[in-house]
Amino acid sequence: MTDKKAELKYYERLNIPIMTIGSIKELIKENITNTLIAWEHGIDIDKQPFHIIGPAGVGKTQICKQMCNELTISLRELQLPSFGPEKTFDEIMIKSPVITRDDIIIPFPVIDNGNTSFKMLYSDFVPMMKDSFGIFVIDECSRGDHTLQQLMWQVQNESKIHMQDFPKGWFVISIDNPDDQEYTMDYLEDAAGLRRQLHIYTDVNVPDFIKHAKEAKFHPSIIEFIQTHPNYLYDFQAQKVGSVYANPASYERVSNILWGYHYSGGIKNKLNNIENLVSGLLNTSKTRLFMDFLRDMKDISPVDVFYNYHKVRKEIEKVIKEENNAKLGELITGFLTFLSTELPDYGKQEKANVVELLTSVPIDTSALFITQIDTFDRSGPEFKYITKLHYAMLKEFPRYKTEFYDKAVKLGRGGN
Repeated sequence: MTDKKAELKYYERLNIPIMTIGSIKELIKENITNTLIAWEHGIDIDKQPFHIIGPAGVGKTQICKQMCNELTISLRELQLPSFGPEKTFDEIMIKSPVITRDDIIIPFPVIDNGNTSFKMLYSDFVPMMKDSFGIFVIDECSRGDHTLQQLMWQVQNESKIHMQDFPKGWFVISIDNPDDQEYTMDYLEDAAGLRRQLHIYTDVNVPDFIKHAKEAKFHPSIIEFIQTHPNYLYDFQAQKVGSVYANPASYERVSNILWGYHYSGGIKNKLNNIENLVSGLLNTSKTRLFMDFLRDMKDISPVDVFYNYHKVRKEIEKVIKEENNAKLGELITGFLTFLSTELPDYGKQEKANVVELLTSVPIDTSALFITQIDTFDRSGPEFKYITKLHYAMLKEFPRYKTEFYDKAVKLGRGGN
């Protein structure tokens, strides 16, 4: 008989929320800040340990570093008495698969008047400085051996190791890859293990990646490539079969390679070298697509669709004539990704270009524009931007309503 529990996704089995990596970062920062403020008002609430679960390379460890930097700034601005202008919010990260319990705590003999006793020696992994603040991150928590996990359970539950309490200002976050992917895990899902932490699942999110890529100054070609091909951000199929696979972390490394060539002779002169290097990060299949994009050979840029539709009209008409629905779907998805991540200013011509695209592509494909908008956070800037653009086009272009919107609504209701 099939084990129904084993068929469930990790987040389904735990029955926990799914959030974007950016939302998780803001939520945890807010929780830490609220806890510190409550303490300042004499309310000694417990610290909340968090457990972030999500695909490898999606940015889980990265947001921990970002949180520390951002909390340092925001807490100084709050001018809390306990967090003066000289304070920093620090990070200690341990990598569970490569350390043991003895790397953190070990007994050593002490001889006093001929009697031998033992005291505990704590490593640099243990925060000890009084009145300090920070996040203790347990990376790949479930891949540590059992003795390390037992020690980490004490950290998560009691904010201490053996008899050594963490400074009050230190918070705990553990990170895991989901066990429905190709990972080795040893996580005990008993009631005691689950109650220690607040569990949140994160998945791949293109807008979050684009936002981070801009802030971290990724090479512009990476940003444009993912805006054009959002489905290429994470190669789940390659990961599943054990191949090198594209993911947000690997694109950051590709960006580093591109910047290196950008300032030392130019990218166009070193395409073969770049291809060989990138193949080891994205795999050869995805690299071939990226190199075609880099050579400006095949792709219809969302930027051109928005600002210079006349420049790409013939290419779009060609794809429509060929009935290449996969490429048309990619075009619509990429165009919406561009709009929702750039939020570009628009005038009458730009609105006309959007109308031209959506009314030219067959409705069963262009309707993706509507269905994907429906996944946006209603309170977020992306949804507000697209909604404002939608109402403007409805008002100014009757063709948009009759040839696109009405047809999309009818299709959504099961009409032909």
